[in-house]
Parts: sequence; C-alpha cells; structure tokens
Amino acid sequence: MRIEILNTDGNVANTIIATPEVAERLHSGAWRIAAEQYEPAPPVAHISCSRRQGRLALLMLGLLEAAEAAIAAMPDDADKRAAQIEYEAGTWERHNPFLSTLWAQLGGTPESLDQAFALAVTL
Repeated sequence: MRIEILNTDGNVANTIIATPEVAERLHSGAWRIAAEQYEPAPPVAHISCSRRQGRLALLMLGLLEAAEAAIAAMPDDADKRAAQIEYEAGTWERHNPFLSTLWAQLGGTPESLDQAFALAVTL
C-alpha cells in the first residue's frame, strides 16, 4: 500500500510502497497511510491463436482482404517480407508489434484487437 513518510513538521517528505508493519519498523511513528491508493495494473493476458483462427476472425470481421492488401502494398521489400513471415506464422500473439501495427492500419484500436483475439480463440 502507499505510505507517506512524514518529516518532523508532520508534512509528507516521501511516499513509499510498503505494509504498515514495514513502515512502522523503518519510520516509527512518522508515517501514515496515504489517502489515495493506487491499484496495480492488471496483468496482461497472454493471448494467442493459430493462424487459421486469426484469418477466420479477420474474414468474419470483413478485414481479411484489407490485411493482405496492406502487406502486399508495403513499399520496402525487406519490411514486406518480414510482414509476410509474421502473417504466415503458425501462431499469432496478441502483443506482437507487427500485428498491433497492422491492426492500427486497418483502423482498429487496442481494445478491438483484444476483441478480435477473443473471437479468434473460439473458432
């Protein structure tokens, strides 16, 4: 929890993350629990799907042709080949930078990419 360390005037000198027991041991009587507590960010779920599932999801969302056209239209041959390798990978990972970038080019948001993966894993 968020603990405020107090100076001799009773003003906040520092803020730490600790338990009250640790705060008391380190700063006996010179601490208080902060009024505002921060919730840790939820862990990022590791989501993956097969290429088949991903392509079926793109098809169902009406984006399969657009995704393939975006890759084909890449002007740099090395980038295009790398994109093809990522697209043809046996497993698609939700947090793969290529897939995130491609999804954004298709007009998607991180939230809608999460939804697309949620759909894909059911196919």
